[in-house]
Amino acid sequence: MESTSTTSGSRRKIIPICGMFFTFSFAYSIGSYSYGEYGHEAFWKKFRPDGPFKNHTHHSLCDANTSSREYQEEQIVQSLVSKWSTYMSLSQGLPLLVSSGLFCTLSDSFGRKPFVLVSLMGVFLKTFLMCLAVEYNWNVYLFILFIFVDGCCGTWVVQVAMSMAMVSDLTIEGGKSRSFLITVVGFFLSLGYALASFTTGFIIRILGFNWSLGIATMLIIAPMILLYFVEETLQVNKRVQFECNISTYLRNLVQFYIEDDPIIQRSSKVKYILCLTAFICILFSRLGCFSVEIYYIMNTPFCFDPVLIGIFQTSKSIVSEFLILFGIKIMQYKLSDSAIPLVGTITSVVSFVMIGSASSTGLLIAGKKIIYMYSVSEKYI
Repeated sequence: MESTSTTSGSRRKIIPICGMFFTFSFAYSIGSYSYGEYGHEAFWKKFRPDGPFKNHTHHSLCDANTSSREYQEEQIVQSLVSKWSTYMSLSQGLPLLVSSGLFCTLSDSFGRKPFVLVSLMGVFLKTFLMCLAVEYNWNVYLFILFIFVDGCCGTWVVQVAMSMAMVSDLTIEGGKSRSFLITVVGFFLSLGYALASFTTGFIIRILGFNWSLGIATMLIIAPMILLYFVEETLQVNKRVQFECNISTYLRNLVQFYIEDDPIIQRSSKVKYILCLTAFICILFSRLGCFSVEIYYIMNTPFCFDPVLIGIFQTSKSIVSEFLILFGIKIMQYKLSDSAIPLVGTITSVVSFVMIGSASSTGLLIAGKKIIYMYSVSEKYI
């Protein structure tokens, strides 16, 4: 995606962009936590329709009697929820493979804002339909259809891509301000996630799942409003001419990966492919860590209960983002932009080793603070 020259007001234009992506991240995370926890309750009621749902997250699994009937039934429910979660991920991820690439490509021709709006509309429809499903006790497998709509609209992937593209449009290629402002936008995205992880549990406990999803639906309107005040960052003279020809599109797609850019002679497709491969590997490690870390800290020797898990998740996110934000600024004085992601990757490897071999909560916390340095590599690449 092409960048534009930095104007005197470019930094001011970043402010509504940060606000828009913060509110999006906050609303999206509340919805995600809500339907995830509701799925557990729905399957419990389906498994034991005559028995009351018991929220096992109010105590540590380290204190559970593994031979009890209640524990064994909980394991069955968790197995059902895991399969349902897999179906949900596939329903969102498969259409996302097409929509994310298509929307990001089209944004070079039609601008960034239209596709930010499409993504927001998809999230709005998903949370609204889920809110109705909870209120009227619809089949939980309908959620798979709802999240499919979200995936077709680009969901959070398009939001993140557009945020990076907007910053690139407003900054000079190769300038230090670009990498720092991308980190700032990423900070507000992570801040929204952290605040949502802390508040969602209280919202569910006080108001219930229907209101939690309803609040997420109403909150997603906020970034739509802020989007109105965000100026289009891609100038008309920098836009790529759109051609609605499938064969041409596929040919250009293949040529993009095997031929150098005829316009920018110093560009290298080899470097691009290597960076893309590195980015995918970093993203896989991030998603894998997110998938297993809750189960890891619930078991020995940590035995975190839900309250500690909520505090731990929120604190590590906020503290880590502050460390990354200021750490990048400090490293920019001594290191080049190509050296900084290498440092982030090396420290992440050390962190994974520390977490995997941690024998105390202190070592676990230290490892978790360092591991978020992979976000530096992710943003720079």
